[in-house]
Amino acid sequence: MSQIYRKQLVFVLTAIVAIIMVMSYFFTYEGITPITNQIQTWALIIQLIAIGIGAISLIRVHYRTIQRRVPGRWFLSAWLLIFFPLLTLIGLVNLATGTMNPFYDWVFTNVYVQGGQTMYAITGFYIFSAAYRAFRARTWDAALLLIAGCIVMLTNAPIGEVIWSGFPVIGTWLLNYGQVPAMRTFLITAALGLIAFGFRALLGKEMGFYGGGME
Repeated sequence: MSQIYRKQLVFVLTAIVAIIMVMSYFFTYEGITPITNQIQTWALIIQLIAIGIGAISLIRVHYRTIQRRVPGRWFLSAWLLIFFPLLTLIGLVNLATGTMNPFYDWVFTNVYVQGGQTMYAITGFYIFSAAYRAFRARTWDAALLLIAGCIVMLTNAPIGEVIWSGFPVIGTWLLNYGQVPAMRTFLITAALGLIAFGFRALLGKEMGFYGGGME
């Protein structure tokens, strides 16, 4: 099968699946429900296969890192290759038996959760640095952003109400009438962009999911 026919086949299958799923969402027709359920099952199977391929790729990348003895990284890759199959096997055993292994629970509670909290705390410093750069009042817009940000922070902090009882009132107004409309605008814009992407995919103009560029 030539490259052109394979591309057209991908576009046709994408259009058929998209039309069926849209029809099942907007129209009530009993005959289409089994088809959508089957498509969702296939999508789940493909998703699991993709996760498996990703796991294999992850193991290959870290195995190469260990082979090359990359300074400062190879021993971390070694720990990953030790714990990844071990925890995967224990997780599968837990799934089959319906019980929680103490070692798995200990690793999840004392390593995974604690590591996630540490990463979140480190990210806070980057957010603080970005906020400092954004809040420098060099223009009137930056000054308004700085004032609004300070008021909202004092609204969320208990000390804000102690300093002045008006901070929670102003901060709540900024959140309800400033933040909410802006976020809804972003969501509407993103939805319109998603609809445009869907139409381009149905018309065969979007080549990104096939591995090519846009026409």
